[in-house]
Amino acid sequence: MTTQAYIAMASLGLFTLLRGCGSSPVQAPTHQLQTSTQLTDQACDDPDAPIDCCFRNMPQPLTSTMTMAELQEPGERLVLSGTVYQPDGKTPYQNVVMYAYQTDHTGHYTKKGTETGVQKWHGHLHGWCKTDQNGRYEIRSIRPAPYPSNTMPAHIHAALRPEGKPAVYISDFVFKDDPLVTQQYLATIPDVGGTGIVDIRKNKQNTWTGTRDIVLKK
Repeated sequence: MTTQAYIAMASLGLFTLLRGCGSSPVQAPTHQLQTSTQLTDQACDDPDAPIDCCFRNMPQPLTSTMTMAELQEPGERLVLSGTVYQPDGKTPYQNVVMYAYQTDHTGHYTKKGTETGVQKWHGHLHGWCKTDQNGRYEIRSIRPAPYPSNTMPAHIHAALRPEGKPAVYISDFVFKDDPLVTQQYLATIPDVGGTGIVDIRKNKQNTWTGTRDIVLKK
């Protein structure tokens, strides 16, 4: 389904703070501790699970499009896209697997009950994609709500795993129009893949859209 078709369909249809595997508001780059094939669901059922647990349950094959929220999911539709670049900031980085997860429209990591491993902590709004030959990716979801405590911006957590290299957490996706995206907030985050601030706007289909390009410096 094309992005335009998805947005058109969406227009007709209608993040509780956790630790580990990218669930804290900020995560510094983390090297692999074990390969995902060595890890078990039991070992990954932990808020402090190794980063590779994020990639354990991903479906195959992967495309460059990640769908975290189905059309029936409550909330405002959101489509994010961009290009992942190699350290030179110019060469597209293909075959980079991205994992992301977020809160629902109430600010909670709600579950369907079928989640296993670390996804038991991340909730049902999660997904994977792999950059194409041009380094492109796309995320189709809903706009997350901030935690009920409302002490940090609404955000989407993400971890990237380049082919044959260790996985890293990047700075969370946050939104430029969020009043909680302040200089004080920015001072607390490492610049891994950029600040994570995305300028999102509503299109004619009432869908929030935005672009984030990511440079992986290692």
